[in-house]
Amino acid sequence: MQVALHFGAPYTDENRLQLCLGKNRERLQEVGTCIPRPASFRKSLRPVLHQFRKGTGDDALREEFITDVVGDTLPDRLVFSLDTFFGVPRLSVREDQFFPGYPDRMDSFLQLFDGADVELYFAICNPATYLQSLCKDHPGETLESLTEHSDPMRLRWSDFIARLRDIYPNLPITVWCNEDTPLIWPQILRDVAGVEAGFDFDGAFDLIEELMMPEGYKRFRDYLKGRPNITPEQELRVVTAFLEKFAREDLLEEAIDIPGWTEMHVDALTELYDHDAEDIRRIPGVTFVGP
Repeated sequence: MQVALHFGAPYTDENRLQLCLGKNRERLQEVGTCIPRPASFRKSLRPVLHQFRKGTGDDALREEFITDVVGDTLPDRLVFSLDTFFGVPRLSVREDQFFPGYPDRMDSFLQLFDGADVELYFAICNPATYLQSLCKDHPGETLESLTEHSDPMRLRWSDFIARLRDIYPNLPITVWCNEDTPLIWPQILRDVAGVEAGFDFDGAFDLIEELMMPEGYKRFRDYLKGRPNITPEQELRVVTAFLEKFAREDLLEEAIDIPGWTEMHVDALTELYDHDAEDIRRIPGVTFVGP
């Protein structure tokens, strides 16, 4: 069995992947992919992982959990989406790092699904937007208190990914930039669900619809309807072209307003983030999805 674990990161996905895959639950089940309902695992997963972390997890607990999630028949592929898997956002930035410390939940997850082919998927985002979302999520607290005075200019997603790569050298890791998600959303859905390019997802273009003016979105869908055999590469070029012409500019870029920051802070951090993404592309064993 294959097990795909989608870990946000926080403030990127906003539960969109779980919702979109959920729309296609029955059709995906027909091709062997199980999209469990969140209620079937979100409350029970953490205590189960805790049992394995303590060393008290066993085959009976494993079988009970998996049966509760998928029923009596094992699927070919099982997909989980949980943006707090590596910890709550409140504790996500410490010591100038994203999610510092040893990722023991990943150890427990691999023990829980011992014998399965586990894959990890997640999006990264500009640290400037991440930190702003963190502040908005915790009103009344300062950025310094939330991050224990971490230096934003030293935050690197590549450090976090490289740590995972070193600790779990055989764990397939797929990463993308959240800023690119509108362009590559259908591919992300296919990759996480483990289906072929021809699978037609209901809701595959919901994110595009949010970002595009109504007239442009109608023309975009009409264009695709007239080209049923379009390839993923061609689809990407079409999405890019229509967004360039019909995108709602007010939604494409998030204004950063963090007390004490200037535009120079944001520009410098954004440039570092761009270099960081290139560093991630070069990490062996990591698949980077991008336009």
